[in-house]
Amino acid sequence: MANNFAAIANLLFCPDDGASLSFDSGHLDCSSCARRFPIQDDNVAEILPRRPRKIPPSVNSEYREGYLRAFEQGYRNDQTSLAWGAEETVSEAWARKRLRQVTAVKRLVTEETRDGESILCDVAAGAGYYTLPYARCFRFVLHCDLSADNLSYTSRKARALGVENIVFLRADYFALPFRRSLDRIICLDTLIRGEAHDGVLLASIVQSLKPGGTAVVDFHNWWHNPLRRVGVLRDNFLGNKSYKRRRLREFLANAGVHQFEIKPFVQEVDPDQPTAKLLTHLLPPTRFMVRLRSGSKSRQADLLVGTAVTPEESGSKC
Repeated sequence: MANNFAAIANLLFCPDDGASLSFDSGHLDCSSCARRFPIQDDNVAEILPRRPRKIPPSVNSEYREGYLRAFEQGYRNDQTSLAWGAEETVSEAWARKRLRQVTAVKRLVTEETRDGESILCDVAAGAGYYTLPYARCFRFVLHCDLSADNLSYTSRKARALGVENIVFLRADYFALPFRRSLDRIICLDTLIRGEAHDGVLLASIVQSLKPGGTAVVDFHNWWHNPLRRVGVLRDNFLGNKSYKRRRLREFLANAGVHQFEIKPFVQEVDPDQPTAKLLTHLLPPTRFMVRLRSGSKSRQADLLVGTAVTPEESGSKC
């Protein structure tokens, strides 16, 4: 696994000063401030900024407290840890919905790539729903997460499956250790904490992409459960942010993303049922999936996403 860090060190930059990192046995060293970022258990590098980000008061307190705890926790190899959303802890129905999105996102993120050549980064990668099955499509997959439990769980699972090209990074997604260096980025089920949070995270993702690189992100649709949003039914998304299509367009424009289309995704539809294509077009989308492609150095990003994901389109070459 240490050889993986040597191979991808040219993609990594100090989260404090933006200087390049170099690989040394057991460490990654900053060329400017001389900070040494440790590599734990030969497969998890901790590349955090010196201090956590100040979270806006508009973000719910539970998230703020959890973020600070995770930042200060430090990595440990815990053989019993379970990641958030780990398959051992969720219902079959929940897992099926997540796996439908895994299939749909794969097509978006692997377009215009050749198997085993590009490098993918999963931001807030959690339990590895995307990194583990996508690993065979890419030269390397960078599994980025702040949570020590998530990293320990997924690295343990990768070893059990014999997957050797996933590089695990303990990183703060507000200060990702990349500078216009990544081919592909995904960030799913994370832009949900409110526009102050989501704007900073989106900017961090955009500045990590190399020119011509692609990112796939998603946003929850307010109209998916309107009765919950207005209080007729219990709001099971309380404290988090969902977007109406018009407001999402405004948010993206304010974030510096000016050319875009929205791609709806309905995760409740089983693609194997006969009425799947019809239902995909009739039901309110669960999420809006967006594919970003970075432009030249003078332009921040463009959104290049078309119509809804249909079951026929959600396959992948790899």
